[in-house]
Amino acid sequence: MEPGMYQGDPIFRNQPSYKVFNKSFEHVDDTLYTCLNEVIPEVLSQELEGPSEVFTSYSNDSAPKDPRTQQTANKSVRDHSRRLLPYKLTNLREKYSALTSHQQTACMRVLLAWQRNDPVPEDDFVVWRVTEKKRHTEYQMFQKDVLDYETSQRELLYAPMKSIVQAYRIWHELRMKQLLKGVPNDTYVTYSGLPQLAQCNSLNPQTASVEEVQLKRIVGQVRLWPEAKLKRDELMTLNVRLCRFSGIETVYPTIPMLEQPDEGNIFVLPLESLMMLLSTGAYVDLPTEMLVTVKETYGSEHKCFEFKDPFPARNCGWHTSGLLLTQAYQAYRAQSGEDQWLTFDQNGSLKDVPDLPSFKELAVDLQMDYKLQPVDIESAAIEPSNSNTAMISWCLRSQGDDDAEPSEEFQMYSSLSLAGVSDAEGAEPLGCHFIKLENKPDCGCEIMSKYELLKAWLHLKLLKAEIGHCSRVSLRDFEPLLEEKLTLVSLEKMLHDYYNTSMPQLLSHLCEFLKLFNAIPPGDYLLRNSVKYKDKFLLCKPIKEPTPPPQSFKLHELLTATAPSDECFLSQNSYLPISNTLCGRLHEEQQLLPCAFPIKTSGIAVKRRNKVPVEEPRRQPINRRVAAHREAQRKKAKKSQKMRAKARKKQTAKKEDENEKEMDKFMSL
Repeated sequence: MEPGMYQGDPIFRNQPSYKVFNKSFEHVDDTLYTCLNEVIPEVLSQELEGPSEVFTSYSNDSAPKDPRTQQTANKSVRDHSRRLLPYKLTNLREKYSALTSHQQTACMRVLLAWQRNDPVPEDDFVVWRVTEKKRHTEYQMFQKDVLDYETSQRELLYAPMKSIVQAYRIWHELRMKQLLKGVPNDTYVTYSGLPQLAQCNSLNPQTASVEEVQLKRIVGQVRLWPEAKLKRDELMTLNVRLCRFSGIETVYPTIPMLEQPDEGNIFVLPLESLMMLLSTGAYVDLPTEMLVTVKETYGSEHKCFEFKDPFPARNCGWHTSGLLLTQAYQAYRAQSGEDQWLTFDQNGSLKDVPDLPSFKELAVDLQMDYKLQPVDIESAAIEPSNSNTAMISWCLRSQGDDDAEPSEEFQMYSSLSLAGVSDAEGAEPLGCHFIKLENKPDCGCEIMSKYELLKAWLHLKLLKAEIGHCSRVSLRDFEPLLEEKLTLVSLEKMLHDYYNTSMPQLLSHLCEFLKLFNAIPPGDYLLRNSVKYKDKFLLCKPIKEPTPPPQSFKLHELLTATAPSDECFLSQNSYLPISNTLCGRLHEEQQLLPCAFPIKTSGIAVKRRNKVPVEEPRRQPINRRVAAHREAQRKKAKKSQKMRAKARKKQTAKKEDENEKEMDKFMSL
């Protein structure tokens, strides 16, 4: 028997021919190529139906979160070394400007020259006047798009406000503890109703003015601030430590009342109390309660009406966010070694200028060796933040249009805090300094609210200052956007253009309101604004009855019943348009005119060719016989149409007569 043929190693048996493997890698029948490019049928079906959940779905726990707010971060990487803004102009509908690049640049140079008080180039101003109609039309379209954007994306726009609301609750709780220490928890009941200033229109048109303004004294520490400007590094640090600095106790010094004159009634109205009277009900996040004391002057028939500072607002919004940021920034700058402060005595004279403290006096221990420390290390070691108070006397004088009408005067005393001084002698206080949060930084700079304009106007008027200051900061990441100068003329113009408000008329309404207090007997009162009575002030009086009536309320329970929230603010339809006169960093970086769409840069300009004149068609000769026939047919058709209409009217009248006869027969039964 012949030996069996050698069949090779068993591993090679029952294998396909070498031709199967002898193929190029890109061949569709290659095994390795097919294995590497194989697609799971389930994934393929999901891809055909829509976006695959295999690649887009992930656990929320794996997404990076902001440790300060515990919210999912929008961007996990941010280059803070670049000074450019991280957002772009919102243009959801992809509209483009009707202006050319040259026109937008020229118009923007005009606005920047007006902002910086520089001379305007004549050529740019000519372009500004020529493009006025186009800019106005584009301004209206832009504002409509921004309004639709805020309406649809309101929760997304105001999501960064949640951290500020949380910090405001801490500040509100601390501030209420300070205020309620000296206020008894009495039971109040409504005594009478007073009209708000909008309903205090006099029968005769009158105006009023602020006159005889005089700074009496300054108590507390005033910051030496030669240049009003917020630095980016300070805002970034404050953004991380917002809750820490918002919870620092602030010392508000009080000024003893001056000797009361005997000429007439006097009104002690702090600036915040005056603002509550002038702007009550305009916004949901404004104070709604304040205490009022009516005293009789000893040995005279005149009275003293003393208004206390209003209690903090319980609804969060634009103004509470700005107030919190201002308080936190002042506490941040009040740290040892940050700024130089000037101290005034009771007589208003400046004491010795203190030197900058050494590093040994700092509250925080600065260690030379590197050691990882938590953010809020030794937060309790920070001392309370000092503030200042300035007492100002002024006269509110009303005068009618007729010169024969006698003028009325009200002697006023107001207290306000100074933003800072520009010289070491303390002789030139800054008019005001506001920090305005920009809620739509990717659309431009918003106009100021009526409350902010009125407050800035009163600051400049009572301090007799020429220029105030407003720092505009992005709500999203606390990026500084614009440093704006404020003057009395510009504030009055904005009040008139945006809110149709005239300051002489508004002050005359204040005079009419103050006249109503002459009939109020002496005592302690609570002036309150309720949502139920939108056009009235409720003047409440404490009672000592053992069984209070059903409509009474406890003062402490009223003020601390609910925690501050932004629900009312988010539910109401409040909107601040974009200013078309303010050029911020967004406009300068992207070379865009405010309230204008971007310029369409795609495409190549094509030279227009000369049009070929089109030959007019030759007129055909008029056939008079055909024209006469057509005219006769038209008249015949019009006559028959009139006859048909007349017949329809007769038939309708006949049916109405028959219906009346039938109705008469029915009624006679």
